[in-house]
Amino acid sequence: MTTVFGSLNILEVLRVGLSGLLFLLSVLAFWLIRREQDRKEEPRKGIIETIYVFMAVNLIGAILVAFAGHIGQRLLPPKDPEGLDAETYLVDYTFFLVDLTQWTETTLGPVVITRTDYVRKVSDTDSDYVIPFFTTGDRIDYNPLSYSSRPKFIQKNDPDRKGIHYDYVLPIGHQPKGHSEIVTTQFTFPTGFKNPSKEWWQARVAYPSKTISVVFRFPPAKPVNNVSVSLKRGDEALKQIDDNPVSVTDSGHIATWVGINQKGNHRIQFDWDWYLNP
Repeated sequence: MTTVFGSLNILEVLRVGLSGLLFLLSVLAFWLIRREQDRKEEPRKGIIETIYVFMAVNLIGAILVAFAGHIGQRLLPPKDPEGLDAETYLVDYTFFLVDLTQWTETTLGPVVITRTDYVRKVSDTDSDYVIPFFTTGDRIDYNPLSYSSRPKFIQKNDPDRKGIHYDYVLPIGHQPKGHSEIVTTQFTFPTGFKNPSKEWWQARVAYPSKTISVVFRFPPAKPVNNVSVSLKRGDEALKQIDDNPVSVTDSGHIATWVGINQKGNHRIQFDWDWYLNP
């Protein structure tokens, strides 16, 4: 027995758990068979049968360990390699084009926002993919451009909150786990941007998202400066993002920002100053 286990670090093997114990028992079965074969007399039938039973028990144990490990992995909540820990939906990317080129101080709009989402369902939830929207203007008009499941845009009556609120609903709750879909929708804010000296806009990140890209286009006669980006969770105060600033190009007519591995349930806010005398 000492010869068989002499080269093995038994404590390290046992640290593996039940799998390590089954390995040691298998080695023990092998050693018992060798000992019986080394006898000068004929192998004892009763001992051989006992060893076979011992080996069968080990085999069944190994099968149970493998099966339990497989089931355990299936029961674990899905995790994304980036550590986003999505529970229902994971967004591979969201792209916003915020087009303010038609905005004027007289009309206060329109501002047209085109949003594209690549959504993956990572659970068996029956809940649909829902993004809250709101405006301080008169309304938001929506136009689905590209989809497999046609999205819905539902106005909500909430007199306790400022502005007009909506739910943007992609009805894929009935789809199986692993379903993915790309959807593009256009939202028009006819009068949502009213301040001629400074303004802001928020992007809602309702679900964990690998990449969020935002491109702003500003009016030819109304470029901007001092564009900042902040993060807001619930009722908490805005927290400015200093390590990933907005890039402003084309003499203040284009601004871009990209965020990587964004957690869900927060908002990203952009603030800018218009050039008063461009």
